[in-house]
Amino acid sequence: MDTFVEQLVVRKNNAKHIAKLIIYLLLIFSAPALFVLLGNIWNRYFIIVAVCAFLFGVYGSYYLVTGLYVEYEYAVTNSNITIDKITAKRSRKRIISVDIKKFNTLRKLSDADLAGKSYKKFFKASVTEDGDDVYAAEMHLDKFRGDCLLLFSPDEKTINAMKPYFRTNVKADLIKSGVISTAKKEHKSAAKSDNKASAKPEKKSEAEKKDNKSKKNGSKTNKSKKSDSSEKD
Repeated sequence: MDTFVEQLVVRKNNAKHIAKLIIYLLLIFSAPALFVLLGNIWNRYFIIVAVCAFLFGVYGSYYLVTGLYVEYEYAVTNSNITIDKITAKRSRKRIISVDIKKFNTLRKLSDADLAGKSYKKFFKASVTEDGDDVYAAEMHLDKFRGDCLLLFSPDEKTINAMKPYFRTNVKADLIKSGVISTAKKEHKSAAKSDNKASAKPEKKSEAEKKDNKSKKNGSKTNKSKKSDSSEKD
């Protein structure tokens, strides 16, 4: 049976993204001011250029502001995961498409030991840069001739879809960190719940046995009383 799971996440903008936007806007709107100044000094035709530059700046500002809205789409198809970047719902760009079996490690970014490591390619597709929901996947890709790093934010459903294709060490790390659980633990918990459910009717049956005994004892005492009364008569 084929596996197919999709997840769509929205990137949270940080101070770095806002700072880049402000710098770009300053550069865009400084050009019309420069052309107006040149028009007053040298030639009035520069004022026409300034108007055109201002109109272009308005469009460019709209394009940049809306470009801050970025989504990442994760698609797991059997052992393959594909990640696309969607900008302002107007453009789509493929970030990576890789076999999950190539993951050498997969840990939460807070647990990953990345100090002193270098990568040929860095793929960023996470909601935040250093949040608790960010996972780091290390892999070796022949296409880039070296180790690569992927940062993304898969939810529980996406992780479970990838789970059958994890390497043994990757699965062990995720079990150790409590991200995924083993089938044995799930089976034990289910067995315990079944035992508890079956234990309740047994208790009830014991109580019924006691009631039956008390009823029998009561009937015996009634019979003995009747026999005594008959002897007296």
